[in-house]
Amino acid sequence: MKKQKQKQVSTERKKDKDYLIVNVEQKDYELIDLRTNKPIFFYSDPLSENKETGSAVFQELDSIQFHTKIDGKKNTLEYFSPNSVGILLSVSNKSMVEAKSLYNEKINPDKINHFEIDEALDRLSNITNKSRLVYDYIELIQTSIVFGYTALEAFVNLSIPDDYQHNEKNSKGINEIYDKEAIERWLSLKVKLSGILVSIYETKPIKQLQLWTRYNQFEEYRNEIIHQKSVNHTNFYKKYFNKEIFNLCKVPEEIIKFFFDERTQNGQTNPLWPWVINAKNDFPSRFLDPANVEITGNIFEGKFTK
Repeated sequence: MKKQKQKQVSTERKKDKDYLIVNVEQKDYELIDLRTNKPIFFYSDPLSENKETGSAVFQELDSIQFHTKIDGKKNTLEYFSPNSVGILLSVSNKSMVEAKSLYNEKINPDKINHFEIDEALDRLSNITNKSRLVYDYIELIQTSIVFGYTALEAFVNLSIPDDYQHNEKNSKGINEIYDKEAIERWLSLKVKLSGILVSIYETKPIKQLQLWTRYNQFEEYRNEIIHQKSVNHTNFYKKYFNKEIFNLCKVPEEIIKFFFDERTQNGQTNPLWPWVINAKNDFPSRFLDPANVEITGNIFEGKFTK
């Protein structure tokens, strides 16, 4: 954030939420963290009868009020509201990066001779050390897959408008109507991605992309983790030791980026969507009605005492 802009920063309350005005102009906004919610750029309606004009970038705030007090004062942890999908993607990506690093340094068969042993240790100790390496790697890959899939589920569900309805004929030819809650509960993620979201956001068919083939494989890997048929069945772990696993772990973010790029081309975006790496990452704009805003503090003094 540029220093000369700091004087414009203040705390606002809009629709029972707290916001911090972090910039006046949209072009001056600097991304705080990929895990944060996207801000909203508010500006005056030129057709409004209100003569006041201006603009501001609003970043949503949240806080945790602890019961303990410091020097008799409330102990409050204040922070910018996180994006739930962004948090899940972050866990997935961090695990993938760590797994890739572990693979390159200690597993990659193009560089590592796994037949070699530490001659200072006996066979049991050597196998024990290698086992721990394998377990650590499996944990990281599975964490990346499961959290990536969960990020996709969260992304899809928050992308469906509250008033949206989906019509579908059942096996008996009877037309069934699904509201948002029914869609979230009864339709598979595959159907929601390739049918529901493609319809809502009027994108090109995702099923026709090579990305969809990779998604199907990614989902298969996730299901093997969640729906294990036998606790003794561990052969699917061996798939993780193919270098292509890292491209599969990127599928969730690539799918989100697909919908983001499709909507950006049409000049629209969803304020609930997360920041996406290597995307244009526009954030929403709105007309601001001063009657809906209450000033509750500023950046220098904090919240005003009521």
